[in-house]
Amino acid sequence: MKHDPKPLRLRPPEDEDDLVGLRELASRLWRGRWTILLAGLLTAALAAVVTARLPDRYTATARVMFAAEKPNVIDLKDILADPAFSKDTLQNEIEVLRSTSLVDAVVARLDLTANPEFNPALRPGSRLSGWLHDLTPPDWLASLALRFAPDVDTPPPPDAALRERLLVTGAVLEALTLRPIDGTRVIEIAVASGRPATAAAIANAIARQYLIDQLATKTDTTRRATEWLAIRVEDARTRVQAAEDTVEAARADLSDHSGQGLDISEQQLATLNEALAAARGRTAQADARHRRLSEALAGGTDLASVNEFRDAPPISALRETEAGLSTRLAGLSRRHPSRRTLAADLSETRRQIQAEAAAIVNAAGLDAEAARAEEASLGTTVRSLETKTLGQARDDLSLRQLEREAEASRLIYETMLNRLKEASEQVDLQAPNARILSPAEPPLAPDHSRRLLIVALAGLVGLAAGTALALILDLLNATFRTPQQAEHLTGRPVLATIPSVGTGRSRGEVLARLSERPNSSLAEAVRNLRTSLLHANPEHPPRVVMFTSTVPQEGKTVTALLTALASIQMGRSAVVVDCDLRRSPATATLRPGAHHLGLLSVLDGTAPLEEAIFRDPATGLHVLLARPEETRNWLNAADVLASNRFAELLRTLSERYELVILDTPPALVVSDARFLSTLCDAVVYCARWGSTPRGAVIEGLRELETVDAPIAGLVVTLLNEQKAARQSFDGYTYYRARLSQTCGGLYYHE
Repeated sequence: MKHDPKPLRLRPPEDEDDLVGLRELASRLWRGRWTILLAGLLTAALAAVVTARLPDRYTATARVMFAAEKPNVIDLKDILADPAFSKDTLQNEIEVLRSTSLVDAVVARLDLTANPEFNPALRPGSRLSGWLHDLTPPDWLASLALRFAPDVDTPPPPDAALRERLLVTGAVLEALTLRPIDGTRVIEIAVASGRPATAAAIANAIARQYLIDQLATKTDTTRRATEWLAIRVEDARTRVQAAEDTVEAARADLSDHSGQGLDISEQQLATLNEALAAARGRTAQADARHRRLSEALAGGTDLASVNEFRDAPPISALRETEAGLSTRLAGLSRRHPSRRTLAADLSETRRQIQAEAAAIVNAAGLDAEAARAEEASLGTTVRSLETKTLGQARDDLSLRQLEREAEASRLIYETMLNRLKEASEQVDLQAPNARILSPAEPPLAPDHSRRLLIVALAGLVGLAAGTALALILDLLNATFRTPQQAEHLTGRPVLATIPSVGTGRSRGEVLARLSERPNSSLAEAVRNLRTSLLHANPEHPPRVVMFTSTVPQEGKTVTALLTALASIQMGRSAVVVDCDLRRSPATATLRPGAHHLGLLSVLDGTAPLEEAIFRDPATGLHVLLARPEETRNWLNAADVLASNRFAELLRTLSERYELVILDTPPALVVSDARFLSTLCDAVVYCARWGSTPRGAVIEGLRELETVDAPIAGLVVTLLNEQKAARQSFDGYTYYRARLSQTCGGLYYHE
């Protein structure tokens, strides 16, 4: 019963994909480590030879401290305040030291254009001077250019002397190195030259020129600030004079129109407002008194109940007369002759009382009218004075505004005048913000750091080139170096790796080694292969197993024989069927007698199976060989292996033996392996380590997959464990080889 075992593919977790990629890269670099080291050493050695021929260079160093403390003689912060010190400030000063204007001044001061070290035109055999001279076009070329040139303003041709000075300045800049010292305000000015004195002179000249330029810049800034302030002071003085004249004119105009001050008008207005308020109170009282008296008189109210009527003397006298008349009239009888006269006198008295009361009411009305007239007069006067006061207030406000403007202009003028005086004094007190901490001295020994740097850089370049070459060579290697590569590219598990027992050994010697040394690493690898086959599907272990490969000479036959021999050693019966009717490598390995029958004799019925199976006396192997003597020219091997007799033979062998192993031809050479795989329970594909191309293995597996072959997995054969360990630092081959070397004496009795 056939069973197609599912391949066991162990994949790293997703979060370890990057780590696996790094390990793969590290493994490739480890395999090419000798190429990388050799390339680095060769380039470093070549650079050392080249730099040894270079002339000696001497480096002189001067140190300049930036932003040194200085006495604060005049506080001129707003005009000439120095910026706060920071790393950016120090870097800015480094760029100032590297400026072409500063270096050009040093070149002119030291006349470096006459120094052959910095002026290539003066070196022996140099053609630069002639080239510079040739830059000036001849007259006929200049006239031709002018004739065909467009009608625009074109600059004159560059001067050869200017070009020469620019070349010298560039050479000095190349020899100049500026380094800030961490944690300080110190800048190192290093100059390299072929002469110690020249290096020291240039370094000191750059430091001094830096201080000179800094002082000149500050002095120029102060002078320009002074000139600017002088102009602004004169403008401010003019504005102050104009503002003061305007104030005086406004004050005179206010005096002419008002005649008195705003304070007096405000006091008068306050007094009038008080009088107006009192008049309004009197008016209200008079109106109320007149209204009350009029209502009392018109309403027939008893006049005695009204104070004004009761207290009036005329009314009081008349009331007394009225009372006397009333008393007398009351004492007369109705028929008394005087009664009529008394009654007339009483009526007249009462009329006179009413007349007097009416006069009092009229007098109260007149008082009310007078109070209203007084109130109206005061109101008119107050409004007139208010209008006048408001006008004076507006004029006074304008005057005060003009006074404030004049005062502000005066303050600005005084401030700028003080600044002008400070700036004028500052011109004579300027000092650079740096000082030379230590001048450069002529060095006593040449500087070899440049050579070491060149050698180190060359070594790094060589290592990079070696790394690229090693990676390219590794990528061009199309073989399997590790089982992990085989699993990743084929999608099939690697059942085992069969180590090589050395070069030049025959297949018989390999079999004898397994028999003689059952505890060797080879024996352990073969047993591991057998265990992987049997436990790939524990419920239905394979009975018929086919071994095939991509091309010949991949260790397929030896692996098949070793697997059968390991089964026999473990007490399991096994037989190997040599299915390679063309080459019969098993026959060449075991070398049976000439009279022994083979597979074809069993298939054509000329020999029984028991007699055809060869039993090797040295190893105990049972092998059904394909004898070359039985091969017939007209026989087609594919037809023989695809026949029903061969299928029946396999069934018979699987009944007699616990394991039947088929040694088939290579899968890409002939088609025998394809149809033989359909008769098997498992197919073992052998690939030789470091020899079989990957594409060929993948193509062979694809050929078997077209017939649904039960491929159990791959076997990496002829693995050189020591070489594999040297070519990798991780993985199965590395640990297995290392353990074989370190623990072999304990477990593998070689």
